[in-house]
Order: sequence, then structure tokens, then C-alpha cells
Amino acid sequence: MDNPLRRLPFVCILALLLLLSACNSVKSAAPPTAVPTATPAPGEYVSSSPTEAMYLSLTGVSSGYVSGQLQLAEVAYDQNSGGYSLYANHDSVTGTMQNGQIQLNTQRWGTITGTYTDQRIILAIPLKSGGVGSFTFTPGSSDQFNTDVAHLQSSIDTANANATASVNATATTDSQQQAVDTENSAVAHDLSALQSDTSNLNQQATFDSVFSEYAQSWQQMQNDYQTEVNDSKNGCANGNYGTVQSDAGSVQSDEGSITSDDGSFDSQKYGLDGAYSNVQQNITSLKNDWQALQQAVAANTSGTPASNYKQSDIDSAVASGNNALSNADGVVKKAKQTRAAYDSEANDLNNQAQALPAKMGC
Repeated sequence: MDNPLRRLPFVCILALLLLLSACNSVKSAAPPTAVPTATPAPGEYVSSSPTEAMYLSLTGVSSGYVSGQLQLAEVAYDQNSGGYSLYANHDSVTGTMQNGQIQLNTQRWGTITGTYTDQRIILAIPLKSGGVGSFTFTPGSSDQFNTDVAHLQSSIDTANANATASVNATATTDSQQQAVDTENSAVAHDLSALQSDTSNLNQQATFDSVFSEYAQSWQQMQNDYQTEVNDSKNGCANGNYGTVQSDAGSVQSDEGSITSDDGSFDSQKYGLDGAYSNVQQNITSLKNDWQALQQAVAANTSGTPASNYKQSDIDSAVASGNNALSNADGVVKKAKQTRAAYDSEANDLNNQAQALPAKMGC
């Protein structure tokens, strides 16, 4: 019968051989790949888009434990200036690159992660909008980053220039349209004022009421002179000479009424002159503002608003005003002649009345 104790040394030897084999297997296993097989020294990468540029410089890539810097330049809208500007940020980073996975600790975004190959690094970076964007970095250099930044600045300058041009164009259009509105209002005011003052001038261009006073004064003067003549025929007796002298005083007083009527004439003429001047000024203003309106419409590249008036509107209003002026000139000329006739006849009649008592020979 086989003795089990005789097999014990063999079992122990077999176990020892298996243990030694396992140890040799561990020693001969290859270490895991920690870094890309073709990472450009010293580890410079760039990423760019129409709105940002980034430069990632890393050292220690071959060890799998990296440190370096991450520079960002991006287009930002400036609320104060109302335009775009270049925002720049420099961040120190540390992290690991192992087994195709990268993890970087940043000051701005905290910890960011991604993947890498020997041709690129892809990082998940938080966006301003609150989401996360995927940014691809490829082997590059600081010179390439500077070129990308220059392109960003150029695009900013172009965008700002275009925005300024657009604002200026809008302001120009607004100004042109406002000029048309302003001149339309000015012409409207001129037409209204001219129509009103033309009507007023036509009403003022009459001396009927004044000459009615002249006629009354002149009739009274003639009556008093006739009384004087009649009284003078009664001779010098019974104090009749004094009566004739009194009659002469009445005639002289009547001439004073004629002089008072001259004052009424001057007052009427003064009001007429004011209305006359207003029509002249309104015609001048209308012509000037109409010309300005035509120029404003011609300069308004938008084409709106248009002129509210036509040349015929202006011509008609000016013709009405000129007709009123011509009519007033005729009325005043005739009125002056009539006044002069009253004054001359009144003066002659008064001279006769004052001379009559002396002719009585009393």
C-alpha cells in the first residue's frame, strides 16, 4: 500500500515550481502604454476656430505626468463700447496623460478631461453658454498660435468696422429721413402762414371806413363854410362880424377833423403794411423751404418719406400772395391820392374861410 507521506515531497516541489513560474511571468510582462508613440517635443498643440484660438504647451509628456500652460484668445462682445474685442487668458495646468486619456487641472475651468492620440488631443471644455464643447488640439507652435490670434484680431477689426459703417449708414439714413420730415413740416407751416396772411392782407387792403370818415368831415366842413358865407352876407351890424368869425373857427375845426382822419388813415396803413410784410416774408420762406425740401428728398437714399407737396402747390400759393401784394399796392396808391385830395381841398377851404371875415370890411 502506498504510503501518502512518501508523496508529500513531490507535491511541495510541484507547488514551488508553479510559484516560480508565475513570478517569472510577471517580470517578463510589458508595461502599459502611457503616452502617444509620436508626441511632438516639447509637447506644443494649437486649436483654432473663427472665434477663439488656444495654445497648449506641456512638459513631462513621456512620463505621463504633465505640466505647462494653456493660453486662450477669444472674440468677446464689449457692452461698454458696443463692439468686439479680444479677450485673453493664461492658465497654468497640471495633469496626466495615460492610456489615451488626458486630465488637466486648470485655474479657469477646474479639471477638464479628454482623449489623445499621436496626432491630436481632444479636450472637453466648458462653454460660456453653460454647455461643454469639444476642442481638438493638433501639434503646433507658439508662432502658429500668434498667427491665429492675429487672424482673430483682424476679424474683430473687420467686424467692428462693418458695424460702425452699418451704424453710420443707419444714422445717415435716419438723418436724411428726418431732414425730409423737417422740410415737409416747414413747407406746411409756410403754406398755412402764407394763406392766412394773404387773406389778412386782402382784408386790410381797404380804406373804405377811413374815407367814410373823411367824407363826413369834409361834408361838415363844406356845410360850415356855407353857413359862414351866408352869415357874411348879413353885413357887420348886430354883431354879425363875430358870428362870421365864429363860423370861420368852425371851418378850421373841421379841418382839424380832416387831420384826425389822416391819423386814422395812417393807422390803417400801418396794419396793412404789417400784413404786406408778412406775405412777403412768407413767400420768401416758402421758396427757400421748398428748395430745401427738394434737396432733402434728392439726398434721401432710402426714398421715403417723399415730399408732401408738388411744384404746383408752391406756385399757386406764391401767385395768390403776389396777387394780394399787387392789389394792396394799387389800393394804397389810390388811397394816398384820395387822402391828398381831401387834405388839399380842406386846406384851401379853410384858407377861404379864414379870409372871409376880413373881406367884410367891418
